[in-house]
Amino acid sequence: MDVQFPYADGGSRRRLLYRLPSTPAPRRLLIVCTDAEQARIGDDWGAPVQVLAPSALAAERQQGPARFDAVALPALLDRPSAVDTGELLASVRYLLAPAGVVVGHVAHALALRSMASPRGMAGALAALLQPQAIDRAGGCRRRLLGAGFVAPQCFYVQPAIEDPMGLIPAQGPAARAHFVQSVRSTRELHHVLGHVPRLLMAHGGLGGMMQAQLFFWARRP
Repeated sequence: MDVQFPYADGGSRRRLLYRLPSTPAPRRLLIVCTDAEQARIGDDWGAPVQVLAPSALAAERQQGPARFDAVALPALLDRPSAVDTGELLASVRYLLAPAGVVVGHVAHALALRSMASPRGMAGALAALLQPQAIDRAGGCRRRLLGAGFVAPQCFYVQPAIEDPMGLIPAQGPAARAHFVQSVRSTRELHHVLGHVPRLLMAHGGLGGMMQAQLFFWARRP
């Protein structure tokens, strides 16, 4: 007899991540995205779900404020993006009910993997010059606070959003301790020339550069 374990596949765990900030009772969800696959995060929501392209947000605002309990932004703000982050977050705040949550994931602009290409390096430099860049750990919380949200949380996704196994706090001693332990535990998987730089990065507080995505959420006051 085949046994079906819950959350055995990456897609179900990704959908679980998006429900975490809204527990225990999932309610009215709006998903803003440009990709049909990203819209599937609402498959197990268990309550009314609406999916819109960013270009439809202006018309949606005409229907009135405070109509959603959660707004999801899956991969919407990856670089390069035609979406204005400030305008988008203003629309999200308008559409959220009080205490409603905005939640999303974004490619980490300062990830070593992304900086391997010229376009990725250009995106990393641009992020470094923007104190409120939502695609870097240092700017994610500032951007959400600046947009009028409260209690922002930002995490690195471990190992990746396509097959998530956990969230790592993006700031503070917990992040550093995690990356130091993670690098030490995988010592046998890397040659010394690969292990030592990773360990130095972890001890130096740069372990987050080994993670490809950021996951965030915040609430409307």
